[in-house]
Amino acid sequence: MKKIIMLILLLAFICAGYCIVNNKGEKNYKILYDTEAENAIINDYYIYGNHLNIEGSLNIDDASVDINDISLVLKNNSREYIIDMLFEKNDKVITFKSSDYINDGINLDILPLGNWYLFIKIDSQGEYKYYNLVNNTSYNNLKYYTITKNNSNNLIEMNFEEKEINSKKINYVSFDIIKTELPDDVYDISIDPGHGGVDSGAVNKLDGVTYTESDLTLEIAVKLKKKLEKAGYKVLLTRNSDVDLDFYNDKGRAVVPNKYHSKLSISLHLNSDSSKMNYGGVEVYVPNDSKLDFAKSLATNIATDAKIGFSKKKFNKIEEGVYFNYFKESDILEVNQNYIDKGIKKYDIEVGAPEMCMIREVGGKVTHAYVDGRNEKYGLNPYYNSNQTAEGYLVELAYISYEDNLKKIINDSDSFVSAIGKTIVNYYN
Repeated sequence: MKKIIMLILLLAFICAGYCIVNNKGEKNYKILYDTEAENAIINDYYIYGNHLNIEGSLNIDDASVDINDISLVLKNNSREYIIDMLFEKNDKVITFKSSDYINDGINLDILPLGNWYLFIKIDSQGEYKYYNLVNNTSYNNLKYYTITKNNSNNLIEMNFEEKEINSKKINYVSFDIIKTELPDDVYDISIDPGHGGVDSGAVNKLDGVTYTESDLTLEIAVKLKKKLEKAGYKVLLTRNSDVDLDFYNDKGRAVVPNKYHSKLSISLHLNSDSSKMNYGGVEVYVPNDSKLDFAKSLATNIATDAKIGFSKKKFNKIEEGVYFNYFKESDILEVNQNYIDKGIKKYDIEVGAPEMCMIREVGGKVTHAYVDGRNEKYGLNPYYNSNQTAEGYLVELAYISYEDNLKKIINDSDSFVSAIGKTIVNYYN
């Protein structure tokens, strides 16, 4: 008798599981029945590093709605997850965005597992209204793999979809988040040892020995890769030997970080000055419109742990050790005139775009990348207009032309590795 009862219970459990699986989509779709006919419009969205940014607007009927009663939510049949957003209201028009910074906003690495829908929610005196979001951009669905943590990753699929419900077409945004393993072609972090091959970068002699920027940055990059892998990250080097490396071919240093879906790109360099140097120090170069937490931490840790201090350079300085080297209007005129003189087509360079290629071109549309293939000689960055890219920084670790800095790089490269590794681990924790 017990066996029969156990068999019946087992069959009931299997049937229940079958029903849940087969009705999963139908149950989720029921949420859409309760949404408002009006839609919130997404005018821009992108993933930069591990953050999703969304900007848009919503027209409402009631001008008395309080700005504090508006939120962005992920919702399914049983749960609701509120996402921090910046809202503004002008009469009956609500505008929203995730952040003022490109490397801030919705942290994808901490979103909960499950199947979700994205809504603008308005709480009007205890009555809730949910508004679907409609994609008003030229971009489409996104797929993102989270940073490795405790040997685990999530896959997030953000989809723009349309479904007919009660003879009415409903546009909506869904998030499907599941545990997974990283595919072979997906990495957490990319490290770019500057220069290489015939391009040795900056050079200096010490005690009769010639040291090159390309060799020293490679040594540090290899050690840093091992340190980060020990911490659990999947790490890729743009080069692992002293070889020539283009920027924009299939193995190009500006292409690799996004080709392999890295969330962070660090380009390592050594500074130089042809004049007699009486100072050294670290310089961390940042993207436009970026939150500076990571850059300040990185500069401080290198300055302190490697005991080289901050650079005394004032030009383009934002904070101690943090710099933004960008195109001004006069720079663009000069660059374009140079192209004209060489018979080369001008690029669409924007004022405020980072001058440094390993920041600008790695960041795609949000950092104003422009190498679009119009000049065959310079190639094509296939991600120049992408809305999903790595978060990129260029680090001048020290001055190779300053003897005290060079000695530190040669004799204590581990301190630089430790400082960078510590910064990255803390950033993603």
